[in-house]
Amino acid sequence: MKIRFFILILISYTNSFASKAEELEAVHFAYANYLGNGIYKTTDQDASLISMPFSYELGSIGKTSYGLRLPLSLGFFDFQFSDITNLDLPDEVGTATFTPGVAIHYQYNLDWTIETYIDAGYGRNLTTNRGVKIHSAGVSALYSFDYKKYDSVWATRLYYAHYSGNGYQVKDTYAALQTGVDVGLPQRYKILDYSFQPRLFATAFWYFSEVDFISLRERKLDEEANVSLSNSIEFGITLKFAKTIGYSWAGIDRIGLSYRFSENFNAVRLLFSLPI
Repeated sequence: MKIRFFILILISYTNSFASKAEELEAVHFAYANYLGNGIYKTTDQDASLISMPFSYELGSIGKTSYGLRLPLSLGFFDFQFSDITNLDLPDEVGTATFTPGVAIHYQYNLDWTIETYIDAGYGRNLTTNRGVKIHSAGVSALYSFDYKKYDSVWATRLYYAHYSGNGYQVKDTYAALQTGVDVGLPQRYKILDYSFQPRLFATAFWYFSEVDFISLRERKLDEEANVSLSNSIEFGITLKFAKTIGYSWAGIDRIGLSYRFSENFNAVRLLFSLPI
């Protein structure tokens, strides 16, 4: 048994938050654990989410391994991207989300791995004292293959997340199909005592319904000014380390940079895990 833990930061997708946290009724934070890992940078944003996807490996039976998912996210308002580089950390929590669940991994053969999960939890906006009930589930297929000297992984994921208001009328569903490939270059390099491999990736997302990353209170009359997605594309590079940086239960095994874009949305992501 072992515990794995990575701390990462998500700057929210929305570009339409008000300047004061108490004026917000931001509900998209319910999706914090399912939007993707990394640090996001978009135009005119002033909110962020720190996500801590704890996991606890319980054991395995034959080709099947299973464990607990314990993702926790904390949100902050009026927190700019530049604050991170200046090590100016926020001093007040605006939102909190906890969605525990179970995960199962099945190693079908040397090349194919099937993964599935189911979560159920709760999120709360601490500035408005409103909460939402959240549940999510997903299934993934990962295929490992070699092309000449390039070791690669192709992943296809289908997942959804839903939230509903706890004591008030609000609800939404986020569902997506994702597919992408992660390709490792044959070269290996070393920084200090850490050996790493450069890897390139590209992935695409299709959303089954338009995804709004703003609350109804903040929605603008000009629809083109609102942030809603029907699909997006992302590409980037990561450095995969041969051994975990930090402790086995609290560290990272890769770092990278990517660019995600859609018709009315773009973001730069700093990555800390498999990006596809």
